[in-house]
Amino acid sequence: MRVLAHLSDLHFGRTDPKVVAALLADLERHRPHQVIISGDLTQRARSHQFAEARAFLERMPAPALVVPGNHDLSPLYRPFSRIFRPRAKFRHHLPGHDELPVWTDPEVMVIGLDSTRSLRWKSGALKGAHLDHLEETLDNAPQHAARVVFLHHPPSTAFSGHPYEVLVEHGIDLVLTGHVHHAHVELINGVQGGSLVLVQATTACSTRLREDSNGYCLVRLDGNHMEIGIQGWSGEVFHTVRHHWFEKYAGAWRMIPRPMHVFPP
Repeated sequence: MRVLAHLSDLHFGRTDPKVVAALLADLERHRPHQVIISGDLTQRARSHQFAEARAFLERMPAPALVVPGNHDLSPLYRPFSRIFRPRAKFRHHLPGHDELPVWTDPEVMVIGLDSTRSLRWKSGALKGAHLDHLEETLDNAPQHAARVVFLHHPPSTAFSGHPYEVLVEHGIDLVLTGHVHHAHVELINGVQGGSLVLVQATTACSTRLREDSNGYCLVRLDGNHMEIGIQGWSGEVFHTVRHHWFEKYAGAWRMIPRPMHVFPP
């Protein structure tokens, strides 16, 4: 079994220290194999905000995979940097964190895609080069490993045409995104068969709340079984507010009620 913690939209510079401390405590309790952060680590890409984000990453109980979000690009009031060096601070303050990170072991492959664009602040976009990178990386995927992709913007805005079809065609099992500050889990069926699970995380620790309270997602993967646990903020601690279970049958995922196969807490 592999346990992945999915965080998004931390927005250091607009965080609640109490929530940050409780978030780290909950991650310590669950001990994921990897923490996946789908962008917006900072509020305005300022150096001190990146320093806070880096300190947070250093305190986590597991390695982290990170992609930038639109708030991590050079701000609009610095147009030269915004156009020609939009990710300079991300690279400088988070050394070792590639914008296209990959992690793999015999059970899971995780691939990060950078959906940010300097002139497309809200929607983002992926280029053909991203899909080339995805295809080349998947060529080296272990035969029976679950395939996970994460990016900041939801594929419905970052991909052109049929946004999920290309991911289903590549055998992606799970897509993790953020940006909208709303926790959402959905089964996406491909036109030609196959399916994937979409998980959007709300803001993990920012005071920039919308519909949801602070939260993050715990993903447990084991062969043909997947469990998504939505962790929500009670005002004192993070706790599981709902579960979603999926199983893979004949090459396609399907949502099921609480199964006989339940992962340990």
